[in-house]
Amino acid sequence: MPILLVLLLTAACMPAEWPNPLGLAARDSLRGTIALTLVPLLAAFALRTWTLRSLRRDPNRKSEIGERYDRLRRAFFFLNLGSVFAAVLGLGWAATVWGSSTVSRHGEEVLAPFAELAVPLPYFAILFGNWLILFDAERALHGSMTGSESRFWSRAGYFLHHVRQLSLLVGLPVGLFVSHQTFSRFVPGVAQADWFRIASIASVPILIVFLPLFIKPLLGLQSMPQGRDRDRIEALARRLHFHYSDLLVWPTHGLVMNAMIVGLIPRVRYVIFTDAILEELPPDELDAVFGHEVGHARHGHIWYYALFLLLSMTVLASAFVFLEQKQEAFVVLAAAAYIFVAFGFLSRRCERQADVFGCRAISCWHPNCEGHTTETTFPERGVGLCTTGIKTCARALDRVHAMNAHGGHDDSARTSLGTLLRDVVGWLRAWQHSPMPHRVRFLLSLIEDRGREVRFQRRVALLRWGLVLVLIGALGALGQTVGWRKILEVM
Repeated sequence: MPILLVLLLTAACMPAEWPNPLGLAARDSLRGTIALTLVPLLAAFALRTWTLRSLRRDPNRKSEIGERYDRLRRAFFFLNLGSVFAAVLGLGWAATVWGSSTVSRHGEEVLAPFAELAVPLPYFAILFGNWLILFDAERALHGSMTGSESRFWSRAGYFLHHVRQLSLLVGLPVGLFVSHQTFSRFVPGVAQADWFRIASIASVPILIVFLPLFIKPLLGLQSMPQGRDRDRIEALARRLHFHYSDLLVWPTHGLVMNAMIVGLIPRVRYVIFTDAILEELPPDELDAVFGHEVGHARHGHIWYYALFLLLSMTVLASAFVFLEQKQEAFVVLAAAAYIFVAFGFLSRRCERQADVFGCRAISCWHPNCEGHTTETTFPERGVGLCTTGIKTCARALDRVHAMNAHGGHDDSARTSLGTLLRDVVGWLRAWQHSPMPHRVRFLLSLIEDRGREVRFQRRVALLRWGLVLVLIGALGALGQTVGWRKILEVM
């Protein structure tokens, strides 16, 4: 959940009248925060111990153990955040940081440079601890599925792998925000100038456009080697009229099975495949996954997401100026709730659009074909939609889901309450993409009802541009009401 996590960590770093409901002294707040930090770490140790013992006791239950581990591991996201929320808002940890981490500047006490990062520090401590503790369980599960643990990361490599992701997806945006706050505290004259505010806003789209250039070194990505996979994907890209800078491989030692597209413009656009997805998927399913990523570009999802988030954040900031709210941190918490509901609803439908294009990318001219051969011809730009293409893409999604869930799961042995809890946690975790089984069922339903795809595309188009028009209208009304200068000041 990078977007929500960034918003929540940003909220934790913002100046506000942070509560200390128990009236704890700084030392007691620190002790209580450390105690709360230990709770999820102890839970992680318990999960690690259970996993290792279960695999040793009954190796034949590896799929069941892996599925249960995966479900509990995902629930840790909420346990981790809950512990930090309890410390920050209940034990007064944020108030302690802002009240004690100060330096003197021109006779006035101000927060020390970058000291606000100490507020979400318990979350990072929990996260780092989880990676170190759960490494043994992850390696054992990987070994039980593949038959060998030797290919898995070393403990240091596993830790660095996660640190790289965190640095890119969370550390970079939060670090830039905290740097801006520190600069504003110590050079307020420049920070309050109109030219600086305008330049700060203008730098955001520039950063977004050129961010992919940093992804390759930060994640240790490599160009896909020459061979059958690259030749086939390059030929598919030409047929789809899709332009990009390079095809990259993300070495994860088989830990992650995924693919993604990054970059708004072709010169800095990359399509990334993890090593596991290249090894595990047969050629036709890998082509469907590539088609899914092309679908994001074909439908303009990345551009639209940037526009939607920019308009949404501006409207939210303007609304709180209109309501004369002063507690910026709660503005960001409200934004996080809005993003979870509105952006999640939108993103799930865009993912389905990309899924459909993944089907089209590998479809022939004949809607009801029963299979492709070496003599099958495929249309340019992915305008076809056939039964074989739909089934292949659905099979690829199902395989990715099973591999990422440590070998899949069996619902038949689960109680209705257990299934419900699993579905709830799965939905919360998949708030941007929808649970994979739902996506697969939607694709398969298109075989019997081809008109459903047309209706779906029409509804998504109305949703996307209807939201943009509503946001532009709301921003215009708020700008006329509170004044554009006030809006600029809070950006």
